[in-house]
Amino acid sequence: MKNILYDKISDRKIELISKQVSAIKDYSLYDDICNIFNQISEKSLYDIPLMLEWNIWRAMTMLDGGGIRANLKFDDFGKPMSTAQGNIADIICDYDNFGLAVEVTMQTGHRQYEMEGEPVARHLAKLKKESGKPAYCLFIAPSINEACIAHFYMLHKVPISYYGGVSIIVPLPLNVFIKMVEDSYNARYIPEPKHIQRFFEYSILIADISKDEKEWYDKIKSRALNWLA
Repeated sequence: MKNILYDKISDRKIELISKQVSAIKDYSLYDDICNIFNQISEKSLYDIPLMLEWNIWRAMTMLDGGGIRANLKFDDFGKPMSTAQGNIADIICDYDNFGLAVEVTMQTGHRQYEMEGEPVARHLAKLKKESGKPAYCLFIAPSINEACIAHFYMLHKVPISYYGGVSIIVPLPLNVFIKMVEDSYNARYIPEPKHIQRFFEYSILIADISKDEKEWYDKIKSRALNWLA
């Protein structure tokens, strides 16, 4: 009886999450997603790191096509319960021809670099190895520490065997990512995976021709603000 009950609860949770995904993909939850981002900015939620990770999963699901998997834990009612474990990317996006890891943090200042710098590259390397295809990483935080900018810029340019070659990691402040979501909602067409890939290919190009990490970061932010133009 316990096994039957467990299976029924598990099936119900899968069904509830599937219904969420369907509502997200047709933009029915756009206003709710925007409202959660506003509450995160106002710091009026009970568990901001968890709610940020959950809401960015919802935003990525809405942003464009692909299989978007949150590695956070859901409760029996399909609600977020705890953030992703430390040995895997927070969110993994499968776009057939390429993959995307999304890393989310509320950490700021130098602690952001200390806590996130190396694990982000390692999680991306794990995704590249397991998927067997090109992969990129989007790093989102309320603000981006200068040390993280320098670190991710360097990883664009220096192939490291431990990380599977160069690591294409683009850091964006939360407000810029929210603008990307708004652009997706307001676009006259439905964004496709090619638009995501084009953004990361632009980052590679700009890293090659920029004089330093500051120029690269400024141009990447500018492009993100008009990523569908």
